[in-house]
Amino acid sequence: MLPESQRCVLLRSYPQGPPRASDFELVKRPLAALTEGQVLVRTLFLSLDPAPRLRMSATSRDVPPLPLGSIVVGRGVGKVIASRHPDWHEGQVVAGELGWQEYAAADPAAMRPIDAALGPIQTALGILGPSGIAAWCLVRVAAPPAPGQTVVVAAAVGAVGSIAVQLARHAGARVVALVASAAQARFAQQNLGAETVVDCSATDFSAALDTALPAGADVFLDSVGGTVHEAVVERIAVHGRIIGFGYISAYNAPDGSPREYGRMFRLIHRRATLSGFLVADHVARFPEALRELSELLGSGVLHNHEQIIDGLERAPDAFAGLFTGDPVGKQLLRVHAD
Repeated sequence: MLPESQRCVLLRSYPQGPPRASDFELVKRPLAALTEGQVLVRTLFLSLDPAPRLRMSATSRDVPPLPLGSIVVGRGVGKVIASRHPDWHEGQVVAGELGWQEYAAADPAAMRPIDAALGPIQTALGILGPSGIAAWCLVRVAAPPAPGQTVVVAAAVGAVGSIAVQLARHAGARVVALVASAAQARFAQQNLGAETVVDCSATDFSAALDTALPAGADVFLDSVGGTVHEAVVERIAVHGRIIGFGYISAYNAPDGSPREYGRMFRLIHRRATLSGFLVADHVARFPEALRELSELLGSGVLHNHEQIIDGLERAPDAFAGLFTGDPVGKQLLRVHAD
């Protein structure tokens, strides 16, 4: 029997600075009836990612603003419990945009079936999903390092960065992991095997970066931006490659852009390449990426690092912690423990 109602988390107010739990509201609503062609998915896991913060602003320029009172957007993994689509059946495990809710009436065109034989189903949101595929495309396609080259990864202990560090090491590169705290530095050393770790929050950050990059950075995989980006660009090697795939330093500050003149001067003078990266541009390589990631995970070359938080009611605090806490690895919220 299908439930008559469900819990969901709404955006109550646009955050001013880092998001707070008070910007969200947990409510109970009647379960909407399925329309022809839809499936009803019971949410099992939600992916906690910084990107939805970009939509939590009335003046968002890069992505459509999320209207106040809307269910918060978010990728998830779940199980089909009812179907009005001929090609989708009850019991099927799927991943897609489910939102912060217990059940989602979804269009199968926006879903993908999950092969549980590849690993635990939540890995479809992390190492065997968008995070792992993004890391693979960065290291294997966008800026593949030659053995012995120096690869700088920021943020090195995040969902994508923690996998990119391991893949770059596997490719024979020397990896410099940039982190945001002493605890993250220990994690990068002990769990990711990074040869060199630099704590960007330390008072000696600049000197430590000089020591870590005596010949400069050959590849810089950057999801942080801001002052961290500027510091590494100052030390980019001749013909170095810079791949920008995020700018979390500016997610909570509309005026957080770097000083363009100095940055661009060095990029030009060093003949470095700065490229923007969107994993969606590499859809054709996804099957190859998943095969290799699964093989490396199974052989022990890659290690999966995830933190699981239980309960939909904890989603607001867990999301806020992405910006104000000390997260490492993939952050997941378990909604149902099927």
